[in-house]
Order: sequence, then structure tokens, then C-alpha cells
Amino acid sequence: MLDAENASAVVLQIFNWKKNIMGGGSTLASYDDTKAEGAFQELHDSLTTCRSFTGVGQFGKFNAKIALEKAPDVGDEALSFHLTMPLPDGGGLRDEHHVFVRTGNVTASFAELNIGEKAQFPLVLINKQVDRLATAQRP
Repeated sequence: MLDAENASAVVLQIFNWKKNIMGGGSTLASYDDTKAEGAFQELHDSLTTCRSFTGVGQFGKFNAKIALEKAPDVGDEALSFHLTMPLPDGGGLRDEHHVFVRTGNVTASFAELNIGEKAQFPLVLINKQVDRLATAQRP
């Protein structure tokens, strides 16, 4: 994903929700020059061809599917998708909702995790954070 490894500064925030013990989070990353555009474009290009992947996690091997969805109308550009993985032994479906936004030379990623239900990061929080980022940047 947009891991911000080439960013000048990165801030990670964890959200603990009242109605979902799985929680969520956001990552803000500031880049020099046009590197934010490049990082965003790299993620965009990857999502045009990648619809699934496999890996090994805490509970062994997993198969994940990526489903793109309409991105919210925020920032200079945005992407949104769900990442789903069946849990071992019929334990349900893990659903991660990811939203990536670029505004100027800053990227913001938002993620929400849920088990057995569709995850959805609150759009009102995305809008508020992106508005703050856009307002805070120098022209």
C-alpha cells in the first residue's frame, strides 16, 4: 500500500471505536516536491492490475481479494477499496476498508477493519482531516 517510506514526515493515528473493537487508523505523509503525486500514482497503477494476492500471516497462509469502489470526492485525488480475507476454520470474513487521498504534497490513508461485517471508515472524519490538510498547506 501507500507506506510513505519516501516521505519527509509521517504521522500514524490509531482509532478505537465504541461499536467496533477492531478499530481503524490513519497515516499522514508529507513529501518533497511532486513525490506525493508519484507515490499516489504508483498505488493507482498497482490497483489497476492487482485484484488478489496470497501471503502468510499470524494464522498461516491467506488469500486476499481487492475490490475497488467509488472513491469519496475529497482532496486532489482519492482511491477506495475493500480488502477481504476468509478467516481460517470458517471463522468469518475479515474486511478492511481503505481510502487513500492526496492533497497537494501530502497523502492521507484511512483504514477500518471489521470481522463478519462490511468495514467502512467514517466519511465525515475523512472529509474533516483532508480539509485541514488542504487548508494548512502553503501555496
